[in-house]
Amino acid sequence: MSYDALVIDEGAIAILDTALIESNWFGAFELPENSAGLRRAVVDNIVYLLSPKADVGDGLLVVDTGHDGIFTNAAMPQARFERILRVALRKFDRNISLPVQWQPYHEGSRLSVFGEPISRRSNVRIYFDQAAGDGRDLYAYRVTDGPKQLSLVAPDNALYERAVGHLEAAALAEAPPGPDVGNFGILLSEPLGRQISGAATLQEWLDRKLNPQQLAFVNKSHDQPVRLRGAAGTGKTQAMTIKCIKDLLDDLEGDNTKTFAFLTHSSALAHDVIRGMFSALDPTDKWRTSRTVDGLPKLWIGTLYELAEERLSYAQKGLRPLSLDGQEGREYQRILIEDAIAKALADPRIMLDILADEAEFQKLLSSSDRRATLVDDLMNEFAGVLDAENIRKGTSEADRYLGGGSRESWQMLLQSKAQRQAVLEIHDAYRALLKHERLLSMDQMTADFGRYLTTHEWEQLREKLGFDVIFVDEYHYFSRNESMTLQGIFRSRAGQSGKWPLLMAYDLKQSTSDAALGGGVERFRNPGVGVSAFVDLKENYRSTPEITKLLQDLDASFPAMDLEGEYDTHIASSEQDHGDVPVLKVYGRDQELLDSVFDEAVADARRLGGRKVAVLCLNDLLFDRYLKAARINGKYVPLTTREDLKGVQYARGRCIFSMPEYVAGLQFDAVYLLHADQSDLSDEMLSQGARRRYVHRMYLGASRAQKKLMISASLERGGKSEVLDGPLHAASLRRIDVGSGK
Repeated sequence: MSYDALVIDEGAIAILDTALIESNWFGAFELPENSAGLRRAVVDNIVYLLSPKADVGDGLLVVDTGHDGIFTNAAMPQARFERILRVALRKFDRNISLPVQWQPYHEGSRLSVFGEPISRRSNVRIYFDQAAGDGRDLYAYRVTDGPKQLSLVAPDNALYERAVGHLEAAALAEAPPGPDVGNFGILLSEPLGRQISGAATLQEWLDRKLNPQQLAFVNKSHDQPVRLRGAAGTGKTQAMTIKCIKDLLDDLEGDNTKTFAFLTHSSALAHDVIRGMFSALDPTDKWRTSRTVDGLPKLWIGTLYELAEERLSYAQKGLRPLSLDGQEGREYQRILIEDAIAKALADPRIMLDILADEAEFQKLLSSSDRRATLVDDLMNEFAGVLDAENIRKGTSEADRYLGGGSRESWQMLLQSKAQRQAVLEIHDAYRALLKHERLLSMDQMTADFGRYLTTHEWEQLREKLGFDVIFVDEYHYFSRNESMTLQGIFRSRAGQSGKWPLLMAYDLKQSTSDAALGGGVERFRNPGVGVSAFVDLKENYRSTPEITKLLQDLDASFPAMDLEGEYDTHIASSEQDHGDVPVLKVYGRDQELLDSVFDEAVADARRLGGRKVAVLCLNDLLFDRYLKAARINGKYVPLTTREDLKGVQYARGRCIFSMPEYVAGLQFDAVYLLHADQSDLSDEMLSQGARRRYVHRMYLGASRAQKKLMISASLERGGKSEVLDGPLHAASLRRIDVGSGK
């Protein structure tokens, strides 16, 4: 039967946000027995899903589910429902943001967002009243095929009034008997972060689970900055979340005056993983609900870009950042840089005048095979040099840039003034494209935020909106300009003798960009907030000893760099049980590789569960090609941005298909690395930075594996990569030639 509306109380929203929901759930909205305490009631043809703590004073989500309601004719209603839940979480917790690609549009209390991923070529918009009734509730009331003016899409307020009017009756009603068996279309599961960190509480971690180095970090005072370094799997994020919750609860029981921020580079990591880890550590939810004695929220969680967007009120000004997620923003930036290169290739002044004597550089610009590497190099040059030092075409800073001078080993290889001038022209075209599209790049947004933090306005607001303690996970992804903004978001009272409580976790070898190297590694020791104390984590809790040995040998493949010890080998022994030695399989043809790897991965996924198996491609172009390949369609769940992390829950009997940078922060029982091929390193014009980023990507991908690691290469693309010579020689990697491989 069809129901007129669905009503969910504030407590139930968070529970449903972690559920696995299939399309057949939308209709009866049934719940299996003992569904995390949720109770279903039906009153006047309206379904109520209520949490154990439901109260008539709580905020509600009301969804029109009638004949022309939100889910009518939806091919994937669960995609729409996920977005409705995210908007509801935003309504009841202002620390949660809406992804920019949803294109949220506001008009008074009304809001609309895209109802399904743009990748599905859907133009559906969902409309909300964010101040329904007395302003306490959220009402999802309409969908349209394409955007409409919000004032012209009116809600059915009579349905809303009917729904909230029966709340007390629903709360007191006996739950109707549900079916004893069958597929309900819903499986309530733990948040992704809780699955990663385990169900241990804060006290259990403090009493018996932290190693001495982690405990030393957790017990650090707030009298100076602290940098926490550790290889993949050493528990950096776990230690950071434990310290954040411990310090917050300690202050809550004391003077209750401090506010905390937990910043990551990825919005998905912040909202889909970190929040789940906090929930496991503090099941009472004090971390989410507590306020200071002044009535301020104790904890803010998100990306630096989300914080900047919130403080600068871009939405109200009609401005759009590329993204509020650092990794995703870089992917959008890549597209614009490719367009800027195309403009340079079509400009006779650049190609025939500036680059008249630069035949090899012209060849580099025009080569489609080299394009992905070139874009990576340019992106790092923009973030680490041009935008970091505010270098613009036609300025005195540009003259100094063109004049040359020594360049660091991590920078793009630019051997002449003409090559540097061509890069400036491409950068200028890139900035013009941003302006034309009325978009702000991540670097522009950071620069604006940095300037805002010096204004009289912020001076007035700093004590109210600033933070007393700031945690930064994934610090290795933060550019020089991004890290320079951190001191400005502290409350002025937080500093002691020029030292500020900034707690950073990082591993430079997990970064697939060079943005963190701008300005050198001094900013890790002294990140603009005073000289930092150092804690080094050595014990690997993720991978088997065999995989850890491979990571140690792969670590030695990084190009030599003078980074004052930051690139020294710092992978210690594993604390896990022994497993199989990782395998390199060399195939004769790409198609043979693709079929064989996915067959094996799917077999593992059916045995272990899909979310525990990942196929990670090391080549951008091949990843895009394989996503369109019909021969593996239906065998995987794609993760093409870090916003897709929630898709891990829907894998079931399918594996995850992604690239290493999109699954940073996650771990899998079995990992398959696709195309560790020599052709990606054979270009004589490949920069040292590009070679290093290639090893970064392979290291990052391999370090996601807990029990099984298989690496593949194709003779069609030059056979196995030279990066694997060390592990093969050390016998930490075992080679198998498959099919027509030699």
